[in-house]
Amino acid sequence: MTRAKRLWVIDPSIHHAEDECVEQILAGWTGERRIFRPSLSPGDGPGPGDGYDADGVVVLGSSASVHEPLPWLRDLGAWLKPLLDGRRALPVLGICFGHQLVAHLAGARVGVLRPDGGKDLGLRDTLLEGGSLLPGRHDLKVVVSHRETVETLPDGYRVTARRPEVPIDGLEHDDLPMFTFQFHPEARRDFVARRGMDPAAIDDRVVGDSNRLLDAFRRRVASS
Repeated sequence: MTRAKRLWVIDPSIHHAEDECVEQILAGWTGERRIFRPSLSPGDGPGPGDGYDADGVVVLGSSASVHEPLPWLRDLGAWLKPLLDGRRALPVLGICFGHQLVAHLAGARVGVLRPDGGKDLGLRDTLLEGGSLLPGRHDLKVVVSHRETVETLPDGYRVTARRPEVPIDGLEHDDLPMFTFQFHPEARRDFVARRGMDPAAIDDRVVGDSNRLLDAFRRRVASS
């Protein structure tokens, strides 16, 4: 008997759970699911004792920095390492902080986006091309909310999305099923409202463009 596919979602938020974002990641997912909140619930992995019995993993955003000496971040990085070096071949989707963390663990430099530490917040146009999740060229309208950015390309990765202020807006590993994006395809009205944006900005175009990426990743996990 074939077991149900398992999708794990890691929500590393440090202030409040991103329930709406998790719902978007899992929308339409009929397999098993597991949600981790390692910062809000200390000890809630994934960490050294959690194993690797998932079929796909999503690492969401956080206001934490990948450079902070946080126990949960240390444990999460140690858990992700075997996925990044190919010892465990699982599809991984890194979003915002997740994008930065994967790149950082792979040897890239992550730094502040602007000299004054200011945040890029709002709707932006990004060019997606050269990736395997959505082959071809796609102009996407996406939600962004970040102060740090990936500054250098890690070995073994290629750039799959770019926008004027963020030349590394998306990454994909050349051989492993690792996909990361600086923008937020899972962001919806509650997400932007909490950040002072007008929820009405999340229109059909934004939702449609975002769902195409999320659907593509879920299909990748389901077929893994």
